[in-house]
Amino acid sequence: MMVVFLIIPSYSFATLVYETTHWVSGTEGYTHNFTADQEPYTYQVTFADLSESPFFGFDFAYLSITSATDTLGSISDFGSFTFDVLLPGETLFANVFGTGGGDFGAGLYGIEISTVPIPTTMLLFGLGLIGLVGVRRKK
Repeated sequence: MMVVFLIIPSYSFATLVYETTHWVSGTEGYTHNFTADQEPYTYQVTFADLSESPFFGFDFAYLSITSATDTLGSISDFGSFTFDVLLPGETLFANVFGTGGGDFGAGLYGIEISTVPIPTTMLLFGLGLIGLVGVRRKK
């Protein structure tokens, strides 16, 4: 009987797919395009207020991620959410609508979109299933 030990590191890294910052003055909307072609096809979006001043900020901010036909996720105000891509390589759109606040009626936002790494647990589970199939075939 042969025993094989497989050591898999317990960490994995996210890949940055898209990052941008933009000013909103008054009430404005912007659309940013990016291509969802990184594996795995689950992404995390972080939408942040980068104003950092009492003179700038937001009274309202909204972000949605859409494909040509579907809304994949959205958030009112700032924070983060995840979404799945059905067609790898598809062009997606980060649609921002905001109302600038503070003394100047303007605000600076940032968007960061990155992949969500496959957890090591799922990788180990998959390897375990492959091992069970191999043992069953051997018998």
